[in-house]
Amino acid sequence: MLATLMRWSGLDRAALLHAAGLAGSAWLAFAIAASLHIQNAYWAAMPVFVVAQASRGLLIERAFYRLVGTALGAALGFAVVRAGHPVVELALLACVVAVGAGLTHILRGVHSYGAFMVGMTAAVVVLPSVLAPQHATEIAVARVECTFIGVLVVTLVMGLITPGSRRDAFYRRARKLAADAVGFAAAAAEGTAGVPSQADERAVLGEIADVDALAVMVSAGSVEGYRRLRHVNALVAGAIEIMAAGRG
Repeated sequence: MLATLMRWSGLDRAALLHAAGLAGSAWLAFAIAASLHIQNAYWAAMPVFVVAQASRGLLIERAFYRLVGTALGAALGFAVVRAGHPVVELALLACVVAVGAGLTHILRGVHSYGAFMVGMTAAVVVLPSVLAPQHATEIAVARVECTFIGVLVVTLVMGLITPGSRRDAFYRRARKLAADAVGFAAAAAEGTAGVPSQADERAVLGEIADVDALAVMVSAGSVEGYRRLRHVNALVAGAIEIMAAGRG
């Protein structure tokens, strides 16, 4: 009966395990925050659903940048609050958020998440001090504490059941891309009746874009992955250059 229900719902064993892990992590984070009598303990469950990822390396790295971004954003937020004037506080907050937003477009992959969290956490700290200064510190501290609890819990729990990145399959895909790019360039350089079509060119360029976008994600949380990342980036650049040379 369970198998029939799973087929009907479109879920498989991995999806159910992932859902159970998320639910358990959210409940545990809330329970810990509530037992510590932290204000608005339900906040601890919120990071669980944001930090959880499809691969263990990406989960660990996203959790790391969430913690670092939250800590740095909170420190900047409390520094801004010391200005003591709402207009000055909002102006300084705007600068912090602007820098964080700008860095999210400059940094690649998971690294941009840390910059995003700096701006968001600074806003969480500063805005209550402008709207309700009598409770600002308590609210901000509670939010930061809940974030730390939620991130640590989801990393520990989901890290046990989340699979690792399929880096071997990705590297095979990158090698095939290199072969396709060379084959395209060779056919284009010959200028015979077998010259590749625009559809063939778009297919190879689309694969280049996919490999480039996935490279940082697949490398997340792995020293070996980041060591190989520069080689993947060089391969992508080389594939584009050799295709252009073949066309020229």
